[in-house]
Amino acid sequence: MLQEVIEEKVRDISTQIIELRRKLHQHPEVSGSEFETKAILLQALKPYHFEIVEGYYNTGFAIIIRGKKPGRTIGLRMDMDALEMDELVDTPFKSQNKGVMHACGHDGHMAMGVAAAIVLNDMKEHLKGNIKLIFQPAEEDARSGGGAQFMIADGVLTDEPRVDAMVGLHIWPDFMIGQAGTCVGPMMAASDPFKIDITGKGGHASMPNKCVDPILIASHTVIALQSIISRNVDPFETAVVTIGILNSGTRYNTIPETAEIVGTVRTFDEATRQLIKLRIENIAETTAMAYGGIAKVNYTYGYPSVVNEKSMVDCATQSIREVLGPEGYVSVERPAPGGEDFAYFTQKVPSVFIWLGYNKPEEQVHPPHSAYYDFDESILENGAKILCQTAINWLATS
Repeated sequence: MLQEVIEEKVRDISTQIIELRRKLHQHPEVSGSEFETKAILLQALKPYHFEIVEGYYNTGFAIIIRGKKPGRTIGLRMDMDALEMDELVDTPFKSQNKGVMHACGHDGHMAMGVAAAIVLNDMKEHLKGNIKLIFQPAEEDARSGGGAQFMIADGVLTDEPRVDAMVGLHIWPDFMIGQAGTCVGPMMAASDPFKIDITGKGGHASMPNKCVDPILIASHTVIALQSIISRNVDPFETAVVTIGILNSGTRYNTIPETAEIVGTVRTFDEATRQLIKLRIENIAETTAMAYGGIAKVNYTYGYPSVVNEKSMVDCATQSIREVLGPEGYVSVERPAPGGEDFAYFTQKVPSVFIWLGYNKPEEQVHPPHSAYYDFDESILENGAKILCQTAINWLATS
């Protein structure tokens, strides 16, 4: 059976894949600067003489595996970038780049992708169709729009062979080691940053009557924004409005001229997304006006929601059960409010996003974006096998 072949081949390269993950972890790079990361990956791939296409959003590239029999093409996506933070985990392969850390599992995703490429390339005679493994930069760069949409604009889906379906995978703390899961429909939220610039009239703190206090305006604005979820959003919809930054002033005895509010909106429904944007603009502008100031809202449409297509979920579900056993599949009951730019792929072709568990019983594990983030490297085999099995199962029925 092909499942047994996949398992054996992944096991044979497991040490090699762990070493690659550790090397990638030691050399993390921020969004848009993944040059050394790309070099490490290409060096690891070099002995296998892959067909590699470069030039997608600077550091992005794709590996193309052409099956012996004609058919459609499935894409597998791996993200490459790291986060701007100091690593506090003490390991022999700790980050060597100060202030940068792989704290979201992207080093593991890349290692699993390389493993899948090696194994699937070795099984080309069994493939009906093609596989395009997409190594994508800048997943974390929400303010610039994320790397996925720029790779798509550069042709990664439409260049020959044209991609007909996509699979993404992310290491996830809510599932135990030996578990993986997905769901039909929304799985991760649309993620929109916004900024409100408030202009008042500065002056001496002892004479507020001669000023327009932007801190007072900002305070009332922050409180009023929280009413959007409780009083405007359908109670059967899920949404979040969070303020992460409020900046104003330089001295204790001065009323400043300006204030700045920066926050994020998370939604799963497009109508709710548009409603919240409109309410933020209305609340900010009218609150400032009521106190004699001016507010300008800069709302950025970030990543849309990751929406899984049913037939792709069915294929991934079957594949997970084949790899991890029936008990290894866990249905995602609640989508996550985090953002993920794999969403742009889901807008273009039928897609599925999979969560791969790294939680351990009776042991504290740290979530993504923690300075203490790490994971048990045994899951690299699980992820590589799921990617391989899902690709082969989809091609067999496409």
